[in-house]
Amino acid sequence: MEGVEHAYIETNGITLHVAQKGPKDGKLVILLDGFPEFWYGWHSS
Repeated sequence: MEGVEHAYIETNGITLHVAQKGPKDGKLVILLDGFPEFWYGWHSS
């Protein structure tokens, strides 16, 4: 997916994968998924 930035955040002894996209001054939207789903499941065609 074009334009997606990836990062890893360590918190409470676990590492979370973050995929982010959009304008820095845009509204924040958080989509959280769990196994067996992953970030790409939130993409739109």
